[in-house]
Amino acid sequence: MREILRGPIRTLPLQKWCGGLMTCVMTFFLVAGCAAVQQVNPDSLETELDILVPKLLDEQSVPGVSIAIVQGGTIIIAKGYGFSNKNKGTPVKPETHFQIGSVSKTLTAWGVMKLVERGLVELDAPVDGYLKRWHLPKTEFDNKKVTVRRVLSHTGGLSVSGYHGVFVDGDKLPTIPESLDGYSGSDGGLKVIQEPGTGFRYSSGGYTLLQLLIEDVIDEPFASYMQRTIFEPLGMKNSSYQWRPNSQVPSAIPYSITGVAYPHYQIIEQGSGGVFNTTGSDLALFVAASASSAEGKPAGRGLLKPETVRQMLAPADQTDGSYGLGYKMFPVSKEVQLITHDGANEGFRAMYLLHPQKGDVIVILTNSDAGGKIMAPIICEWSERVAIDMSPLCKSVSR
Repeated sequence: MREILRGPIRTLPLQKWCGGLMTCVMTFFLVAGCAAVQQVNPDSLETELDILVPKLLDEQSVPGVSIAIVQGGTIIIAKGYGFSNKNKGTPVKPETHFQIGSVSKTLTAWGVMKLVERGLVELDAPVDGYLKRWHLPKTEFDNKKVTVRRVLSHTGGLSVSGYHGVFVDGDKLPTIPESLDGYSGSDGGLKVIQEPGTGFRYSSGGYTLLQLLIEDVIDEPFASYMQRTIFEPLGMKNSSYQWRPNSQVPSAIPYSITGVAYPHYQIIEQGSGGVFNTTGSDLALFVAASASSAEGKPAGRGLLKPETVRQMLAPADQTDGSYGLGYKMFPVSKEVQLITHDGANEGFRAMYLLHPQKGDVIVILTNSDAGGKIMAPIICEWSERVAIDMSPLCKSVSR
């Protein structure tokens, strides 16, 4: 176990890293140098990215990035730029593995909603009633008000915004109950610190609680349940929660903001930020499943009912319109609201954006703590060429 002073934050909540990755991206939208918005045929997107992205990587000292783009439910671009390993000069390829931090929460929400559809879990039932190995400690608040829905939407009043302990390959990891009790390097034990249902309070610990709920309800490890229930049916062949040190598939080396290589830190809190391996294409397949496709495939792709997905994409009560059930809302104009989630693990920054009506998706995965700095220009290039009006934000972004 390593303290925060011996290694920066591993699983970061929004408010603890530049105000969050989304805040960093928004900062670039609002304060970057002015540049004229050019109208370019959408077919030129890949060519423009080939020019723009290497320039951004060099300017911001970001080693590498994987980008995947979906139109109408089909992946049209899946490319890597820069290096997955700077010392060896190994390029990022479409099959390069990345961690995605809190983007994992969207997948966890799908895992929970599968149980809801099967009648094994009720959204408005107390989460504690489904737990067998650990229970919320007593506080001045009523634990029965911490429902599954409120945990999914971060309105359960729970503590533990993020995790700061770091473990390397070979370390003995805490169990999920031990994590929920709190360990040196974490934000402490999970408990209710705000009246449930009265406001938004981001809680990574809440999603670790959902990981425990899934395991206790179905008596199966979370990772294997997600593999067979979500990854395999969607064709996410390169995604898992397991560290594979001897894998033939390359994993991107994580880097600090100053370019120092980190080890691949091990994560027990899989439900919160523990998708250890995925690719831009795999994550794009998953995000695209949240919308209908041009081929007539419904939202949910048969794994979830379309009405379930619509419920997840809708702003939940007491979130001020900012969060659904595992999804964030990203309004970009009066007419357009995109769906998103961002994530930050040690040396990794990740983000996706979805236009739910059009089915357009962009996924950006980077292997650097500085990865957020390159995202806004890439997003603006994408939105312009797929006819998503983000001009109120992108008019001041330098590309």
